[in-house]
Amino acid sequence: MAKITTLLIDKGGVLIDNATLGPQYRRLLGEYLPTELGGDADSWSHANVAAASRAFARYQQAYRTAPSASIREWYAEDVRRWLYEMCDDVGRPRPPAAQADRIANSAHEYVRRRVDIDVPRIVERLRHFHARGLKLHVASGDQHTDLVGYLDTMGTRELFGRVYGSDLLNVWKAGPAYYRAILADIETDPATALVIDDSDRAIAWAGECGVRGVLVRRHDREEFESAVLRAFDEVEQLLS
Repeated sequence: MAKITTLLIDKGGVLIDNATLGPQYRRLLGEYLPTELGGDADSWSHANVAAASRAFARYQQAYRTAPSASIREWYAEDVRRWLYEMCDDVGRPRPPAAQADRIANSAHEYVRRRVDIDVPRIVERLRHFHARGLKLHVASGDQHTDLVGYLDTMGTRELFGRVYGSDLLNVWKAGPAYYRAILADIETDPATALVIDDSDRAIAWAGECGVRGVLVRRHDREEFESAVLRAFDEVEQLLS
């Protein structure tokens, strides 16, 4: 087999534990949004529960139906809708579109810079992979700016080359086309790349492109980092 030179690493479930991120996100939004729009912290935190759920449902619908707008434009419009829905729930007036866009994006930035992502062993292994000369790229369905913000907070941005959100490629992470777009952009032979993801569907999509994959499997009550490190051990075996 060809030597692996490139790792394509997902965010949620590999770099970050989504289960611990959600509660922090709600709390931090509760801190920030009253400074811009009034209301109290608890109301904004509670409003985000439903608004985030609806936003995720729209995201799922979007990647299934491939809307005509570019993915970057879709994210820009949806983040405004997310804020407006919370304004309605809290009983605060909706700000004009330009102001809403600024507030919504600033709120996400506020959260990204303050969220506690405590995964020192994962960071250590990423540094080890980088020191070995491997090329690391993020391969996520999230928005590019969100991904960069989280990497900065983790102190790992310098370890990664490209940070692929769906908007950077203008291809949803919803099938083999996503990985084909990445391989074309980084001009990499699929036989030399390896995907690390917590989704067996993503691993299968990569496989259709000729890319090997390692699946993060988290057992019941298993610590997040332990599950990821087991997957990283599998990567080490493939590298040897």
